Amino acid sequence: MRGGPGKWLLVLAVAILALAGGVVAGQHWTQRATGPADTAAPAFQLPDTAANMHALADHAGELVLVNFWATWCPPCRKEIPMLIELQQAYGPQGFQVLGIALDEAAAVGDYARRSGMNYPALLAGPAEGFDLMDAYGAQLGGLPFNALVSPQGQIVYRHEGALTREMLEPLLLEHLPVAG
Repeated sequence: MRGGPGKWLLVLAVAILALAGGVVAGQHWTQRATGPADTAAPAFQLPDTAANMHALADHAGELVLVNFWATWCPPCRKEIPMLIELQQAYGPQGFQVLGIALDEAAAVGDYARRSGMNYPALLAGPAEGFDLMDAYGAQLGGLPFNALVSPQGQIVYRHEGALTREMLEPLLLEHLPVAG
């Protein structure tokens, strides 16, 4: 590309604005997914950082939050402590977080240990992970992306961008299989 520093600054400014717009849109895109059987959660089987396989089907009858994240994603890292707290609080009532990392195994394992994750950190890698996100209904392709799967295996809620406890906890109470 030819041009002086002014042209490069313009290109950089446009790129930053486009990225910021995507982040803002991703922070606010939420969809309550309800309706016919075509909202069934796609099956998957992925390894964790110790190479143990985990499948969505292993959690039939439980309320599952499928959380797509990466260690290099600041909003993902921000919501993980809240997910740890909710797993601790609602796990005995039939709630399970499955964290699907679109990242390198070593980075995921180290981060999961340091953060005290009390739920499986599964490894999908970028290509398979983004394909699975699409299958779960992601519209923008940004991280984090969350899909709440009912005990009957239906996607009942989707959210692109970081979740807060105030957003998620009422949904857990609505869909938990065991009353607290």
